[in-house]
Amino acid sequence: MASDHLASFENTRERLAGPDLVRAIAITEVLMCHDGGMISAWCHKTLPFHLAVLGFYGVMLFFVLSGFLIGTIILDLLDRKASPKDWSIFLVRRWLRTLPAYYVWLIVLLIPLAYFGPYGVTWDEGKRVLPYYLTLTQNLGWPMVSGWYGVTWSLCVEEWFYITFPVLLLLLLACRVRSKVAFGTILAAFFIVPLWWRLSLPTNVDWNEVTSKIVPCRFDSIAWGILAAWLYRRFRIITTFHIPLAICGTLIVFIVWWSDKLPFPLWNGRFQSMAIYDVVGLAYALCMPAMMRLRALPLLINQAVRSISTHSYALYLCHLPLVLVAGDLQVRYGIRVRYALLFTIVTTLGGAILSWRLVERPCLKLRVRQSFPKA
Repeated sequence: MASDHLASFENTRERLAGPDLVRAIAITEVLMCHDGGMISAWCHKTLPFHLAVLGFYGVMLFFVLSGFLIGTIILDLLDRKASPKDWSIFLVRRWLRTLPAYYVWLIVLLIPLAYFGPYGVTWDEGKRVLPYYLTLTQNLGWPMVSGWYGVTWSLCVEEWFYITFPVLLLLLLACRVRSKVAFGTILAAFFIVPLWWRLSLPTNVDWNEVTSKIVPCRFDSIAWGILAAWLYRRFRIITTFHIPLAICGTLIVFIVWWSDKLPFPLWNGRFQSMAIYDVVGLAYALCMPAMMRLRALPLLINQAVRSISTHSYALYLCHLPLVLVAGDLQVRYGIRVRYALLFTIVTTLGGAILSWRLVERPCLKLRVRQSFPKA
């Protein structure tokens, strides 16, 4: 029987250049922030402020991109009146993309912690917090339980979003709520609840460690991508204005990024800690139609962008722990900065390549292709 396949953005032959480019930009910003900050510290220097904050913008871009891509698939499922089995296939496909590599790196990174002493935390602390990391609850409703493997906070946000959004949507559909109403209600909730949660926090909390890293506080960052996917699908006229929208979104990001240089304050500290997620989320959402219109890049650039994009998830998982190991080796054994830098580059790139070839790609091949019989 002939069948229609749902949207897939990981097809190696038909994939668009736009999502690859956005993913490559996002991981580059994260690497510049984390690795750049550590390497600057090794050289007894401080990473310039506007480079140090790139991690925030890179993660925000990942969130909005993820929301847009997943939102496209969710809308496909709704339009085709998917069964619970179809929704379970959607979740399993997503988990096979993210969880195997996460757990492999979690185990791998326990080895230096157990046998070579602390790099950031002690082995006793590692054992204490390991159950949280195994269940992806290290920041579920509280600040990160440990600084060890701290980069995984954003993965927890995404994984819990992938669970809660479809489950709540299916609950409303089971109550015979119309699909459009159900979708709009859940999407609105994923904007309102994070803002309410952030407003309920004490005014003196650490913005970087608390407000920005508790799972429910960041659901709206992904919801902007979902909203962009819905608007892109329902109002095709948006594609006509994809360039002005992208220019507008880019300008908003640059204004927020360089707001400290403005001759007037853009906002006060309290308002910034509440609204910056939605302002930047909106800005990136405006860029999504242009991303989808970008079909191809020049050959050499396309190959480089696609390679970075392909390995971006593994780079995200391993880059910060490995540069921390390099810093620990430098302190413990007095190795020179050049060798610590070489160790960081070799292990990060090598680890990302091995992760893709030995874990991620084989798991992608295990996924059941999601399709429906043609009408």
